[in-house]
Order: sequence, then C-alpha cells, then structure tokens
Amino acid sequence: MTAVHPPFVVDPVCGMTVEVDHAEASGLTVTHAGRIYAFCGPACLRSFNGEPEMYAGKAAAAQVAAGGAAPTGALPVIDEGMRRWYESCSCCLSDAYPDIKAALDAERAAQSAALPEPGICEVAEAGLLEPVS
Repeated sequence: MTAVHPPFVVDPVCGMTVEVDHAEASGLTVTHAGRIYAFCGPACLRSFNGEPEMYAGKAAAAQVAAGGAAPTGALPVIDEGMRRWYESCSCCLSDAYPDIKAALDAERAAQSAALPEPGICEVAEAGLLEPVS
C-alpha cells in the first residue's frame, strides 16, 4: 500500500515547489516525524538530513503561510527556487518542467528586449515639451 501524499510540496531547504511523485522516482524524498519531505536535488536532501529539525520547522511555517500546495495537475509555482534552478542548470529544469523553462526563457527574452533607439520622440528632443511640476 502506498502512502497518500500531496502532489506538490515545498522543498524545506531552498523553498522550491517540488512534485512529490517526481522526487520519489528520483530518490529525493525522506519521511521525518511521519511527514514526507521532497527535495529538488541531492544537495537539498543532504542539507535536510544534516539538520532535519530546523528544516522541518521551516517547511511547516512555509505551508501555513502558503495555505497549502498547488492543485493537482497544476504547474509548480515559479518561485525563487525555480528561478535559482533555471540559473544554475536550465537543461535539468527543462527535463523536469519544460513549460516552466519555456516561461522563464520568455521572461528573460522580454527583459532583455532592446530598448528603442534614442531619437524616437523628436518633440522631446527638440525641447518642445513643458517640464512636469
């Protein structure tokens, strides 16, 4: 008999939203004090195992603040943990969550879009606009 667990949990070490089934399949879960914890990667799992009480308290506080996990079938929230994962290894993020990577790629492209060249507003350059007071 398999244990019933939520579809998503917050990694108590880095704060990233993690799909529990994916973490279980990758060996990135641990049960502590009767609760399952899932991790984005081996480094977070090792950190948790080093100080489980500290991270268990952090996870409980995060769950209360967030009001629960993501609904079944929903993409994980693009939180700070996802953004760090994207920056550190976007190919691994793409393997796990291709839609999240695509969204972050689009966000990055929008942020780096070229600004208009100077001279786009001849009225302002000619000094014909009155200063705003």
